[in-house]
Amino acid sequence: MRLPNAILFCAVWTGAAMAQDVISARSGLIHYFEGVVTMDGTELAKKPGEFSSIKEGSQLRTELGRAEVLLTPGVFVRLAENSAVRMVRNELLNTKLELTAGSVLVEVGEVEKNQSLSMTVGTAVLNFDHRGLFRVSFDPAELKVHDGSAVVAYNDQSVTIREGKMTPLTGVIVASKFDKEDDDAFYRWATRRSGYISTANLSAAKRVYDRGNSFGYSNWVYNPYFGMFTYIPFNGIYRSPFGYSYYSPGRIGAVYYRPVYTQAPANGGWGSGSMSDAGRGMANMGGRSMGGSYSGGGSVMAAPPMSSAPAAPAAAGRSGGGGGAPSGRSGGSGR
Repeated sequence: MRLPNAILFCAVWTGAAMAQDVISARSGLIHYFEGVVTMDGTELAKKPGEFSSIKEGSQLRTELGRAEVLLTPGVFVRLAENSAVRMVRNELLNTKLELTAGSVLVEVGEVEKNQSLSMTVGTAVLNFDHRGLFRVSFDPAELKVHDGSAVVAYNDQSVTIREGKMTPLTGVIVASKFDKEDDDAFYRWATRRSGYISTANLSAAKRVYDRGNSFGYSNWVYNPYFGMFTYIPFNGIYRSPFGYSYYSPGRIGAVYYRPVYTQAPANGGWGSGSMSDAGRGMANMGGRSMGGSYSGGGSVMAAPPMSSAPAAPAAAGRSGGGGGAPSGRSGGSGR
């Protein structure tokens, strides 16, 4: 992500705004919620294609519900039941939240050197300057690092807490081990949310490519087919700590376009000989529609017509999260 010292995106949102292709130059979009969720004491109501934002000084609180907030591109904050966060600063280059109740999961997919991304819990300050997944709780005040690392500043201490370690956020900041596999219903809900957004990434990244859009940075992009925003990396593939993949427009060909194989003359089967230029991925497709036969010399195998976007890649190494569809475990507070 490349962040100039100016507004990056094509539309600035204040308060509630209708869905557009790319969201605003501020952190704090309330992307999804379920159950009873309030902002500054007023209960939120769902409206199709309309999203509210947390303004500076405002507080988002869940009661018997959960919520998902989008910060800078690639950074998600998910609130468990009976939790609250206050937006201290919502600038892209300087985003700061305060946890005032309950528990949250912070997923950091991308952060630049010139960015400041932090959360306060009491008098402790958590600085997220690397990719990772972090469980932050208010009472008892503690940090668990499921993936990556974070820096905890408290009084005169500054300690880096790494994957598989936890620390209290009061008294002496000291790292100790915890069982990363010991998840709960909220963690499994967050896993499913990651799967849904990853699924929406596939067709959204292809749409960006097909339109010929050129980003100089990563972005949140609205997918009208799913009715949600998704994360589009500037380049490469982002693999989330939950095991799902988010593709950049330049890499979406790994999903949507099949390689071209030449026919092996010896046995009449499909060999793995040299690939024609037309089959070397999206960069050389030249606007050819999906599902057409690839040309470029020799016998080639036609790519079958593509239907709707494929399901999200299966999560690696964890159970209970599911893919694009729920795993059968309820996302409610009772399970």
